[in-house]
Amino acid sequence: MTKELLYPRPVLMVALLTGLAILGWPATSLRAETMFVTDMLQLELYATAEMAGAPLSRLKSGDRLEILERSGRTARVQLASGESGWVKSLYLQTEEPARTRVNQLESANMNLEQTVTRLRAQLGDQKDRVAELETIRDDEDTQAAAEAEELEHLRIENADMEDGLAAYSSSVPLVWVGAFLVLVLAGGFAAGWYWFDTRSRARHGGYRIH
Repeated sequence: MTKELLYPRPVLMVALLTGLAILGWPATSLRAETMFVTDMLQLELYATAEMAGAPLSRLKSGDRLEILERSGRTARVQLASGESGWVKSLYLQTEEPARTRVNQLESANMNLEQTVTRLRAQLGDQKDRVAELETIRDDEDTQAAAEAEELEHLRIENADMEDGLAAYSSSVPLVWVGAFLVLVLAGGFAAGWYWFDTRSRARHGGYRIH
């Protein structure tokens, strides 16, 4: 029967890693390294390497910091706010924790969704404006066609009146024909002016622009 280990295997692994850290990182000043607090943890920041007394602050998982100095299982770090102190180096890692990256992706996705919603609303407004302009154009085309038809009708009536005058002039004195022709032309001009003025005011909100 084999003897049971005096310490559980996880404890031995932690002790082994700690020993390697002590051998590999002597107490000396190093170039600043960017590290992150490990996932699902609150890490306490102390004023001294002995970590005595009340902590200066508590760091949460994913907090970014710069390592200024290592000493055994501790490291002197500087936070993004400029505050510095000592923490346990065992709970630091070189990459952002998975939970922090997920939170960043969720935030970016939310921003994208808000942008898409805003752009869709703007597109809807533009479509409504295009539809409104097309309706105005169709109404103006319809009105222009009606005016052209009425104008052609007036031209036909004037032509018929001229033909009638030509036929009538052969049976009445020339003076009467001239006087009647002047009256007809004056009446036609007045009627044409009244029709044009009425249409122009209707199209421009009641204002006369000619």
